Amino acid sequence: MKRKLLAIAVCAAVAAPVSAIANTELYGRINLSIDHFDGKETGVPGGIGYDEEGGTYQLNSNKSYFGVRGGADLTAGLRGFYQLEFGVFVDEGALAPGVDIFTSRNSFLGLEGGLGSVQAGRFDTPLRAMGAQVDQFRDIRYGDSANLVAGEWRPDNIIQYTSPKIADMLTIAVATVASENQADATDSGNTNNKLFDTLSVSAMLDFGDFYAGVGYDKNNFGTQNVSGLYLNDDIYSDTGVSISSLDLGLSNDIYRVVAGINMDALEIGLLLQQAEDVSDSDNKNRSYMLSAGFELTDMIKLKAQYGETDFRATDIKARQATLGADYMLGQQTKTFIYTTRQEVDGDRHFAVVGIGAEHRF
Repeated sequence: MKRKLLAIAVCAAVAAPVSAIANTELYGRINLSIDHFDGKETGVPGGIGYDEEGGTYQLNSNKSYFGVRGGADLTAGLRGFYQLEFGVFVDEGALAPGVDIFTSRNSFLGLEGGLGSVQAGRFDTPLRAMGAQVDQFRDIRYGDSANLVAGEWRPDNIIQYTSPKIADMLTIAVATVASENQADATDSGNTNNKLFDTLSVSAMLDFGDFYAGVGYDKNNFGTQNVSGLYLNDDIYSDTGVSISSLDLGLSNDIYRVVAGINMDALEIGLLLQQAEDVSDSDNKNRSYMLSAGFELTDMIKLKAQYGETDFRATDIKARQATLGADYMLGQQTKTFIYTTRQEVDGDRHFAVVGIGAEHRF
């Protein structure tokens, strides 16, 4: 009997962690590209620190990451869920001296039930998540729409409520950034000591083949440059220098609309946006972006994207056009090529040609 009890105890001790592991998923992405970057030299108006004549070859880790996520059923019809995600610079040992190779990405702890879900941690604002659906070159360092459009923010200390899908088509998300006993927890220079002084909301309609959404951010602080580092976001964090010198604003109130169609082989997306400087309402930039993807075969996808941002206060207009193609080597692995060009008032700001590969797990 004692031996049987001992065997049961051992089995229970082994089964408990195995059961916990069974509810956890390891996931990630490694994306590397070799890029030829040709940009204006330092000292030239709009210059971004590269040789205008010869350009430069770069190996870039396009927001590679890994993480664990999972959940468990709780009492009273509730479910707990979690995610810990870390960006990793595959191409270099560290971002800068004294800065770790790993960076915190979308990480949170949450609870969900019939009335929706609540989560807290560090993750994309609802407004940023909207833009992901229409960006064909998201996370590709030079193709990402963040080079042209303000609002890409992953704040610390964010708390979000997400509704269940209403009428099987509408989802609403509301998020706030906690002040943590600071008058200005976002370092934006604007008051953030009340619950919704910094706010992000979105409403998304999903009809299957067609989707549309509207979003609003108050006191969005996604593009602040501190000593050349975009510390409040990871848009340019794999180099530590600005890709673009466009002034997208230090802290913005942002209005965004997205819409798209996903048919059998064709994807079409549209983004419209206005961003207003919180401290100067006359300093506005208005943006639009069109994107398209076409699955030529089961293995080949063609992609195109074009956007403009009109800086109303300075009467400057920036444009960016990107073309590319993906070639699937398997369900988890692909290779890709792309070229992108950004112009400011008709003059080349930067031009890039790249070839790369991505593996997901």
